[in-house]
Amino acid sequence: MDNTLIVVTLGAFAASFVNAAFATGGVYVLLLATLTVLPASVAIPLQSPLSAGSLAARIGLFWNYIEWRIVGTFLFGCLFGVYFGAKAFVAASDALLQMLLGIMLMALIWLPKPGGTGRIKHPFIYVGMVHSFVGTMFGVGGILQSLIIRTDLKKMQITGTLAACMLSLDVLKMTSYVSVGGVRYQDYIPHILLATVAGFAGVWAGKRVTAHVSETAFRIVFRWLVTFAALRLVYKGAMAMWG
Repeated sequence: MDNTLIVVTLGAFAASFVNAAFATGGVYVLLLATLTVLPASVAIPLQSPLSAGSLAARIGLFWNYIEWRIVGTFLFGCLFGVYFGAKAFVAASDALLQMLLGIMLMALIWLPKPGGTGRIKHPFIYVGMVHSFVGTMFGVGGILQSLIIRTDLKKMQITGTLAACMLSLDVLKMTSYVSVGGVRYQDYIPHILLATVAGFAGVWAGKRVTAHVSETAFRIVFRWLVTFAALRLVYKGAMAMWG
């Protein structure tokens, strides 16, 4: 079997396991795995179909916990972000943006939650715009994950809601990548099929772990997963600019 298929399949299983057990973080695992065997111009657009099996499985298993109000407002914002993100994907250098994204993720996940009144009406519309723009350019957004952990949702609600948001966004991203000539998905059907099977298996295994993970432990693990990914983005951006 092609080494590329093995790495992508194992990456999809590990990503699905992490997502099901800890609600999020698997997207970084999958992107890291695919980037080790595929060029970025292919690995980034492939994140959407490679993640589809895992996302669909989580939606089915956590259906009763999904907050559809958040999904709807997030998806509305994505309509704008994906359009401009796909154009930027084929045109822009990402070294500086990688650094800025990493710094922003660390700020979002570690800075104290702002208090006071004056809350933004329908904030997930704006989250959808920013997350989908960044996610379409780089394969991972991280904005939604970093902010939804600051809400009052429980881990089961976060897991299901994130999956519904991400699968909806991925459909839009794939359409945009095809329209701008980003990648020929038909050339990677074996990768997509194996990743889909591995995604279902990873979710099945991960859900059996999440019941034994406390809310406190869950949030600690989540924060460090995002922090690790953010530091790697900063490092890669710096090496691309000055290395």
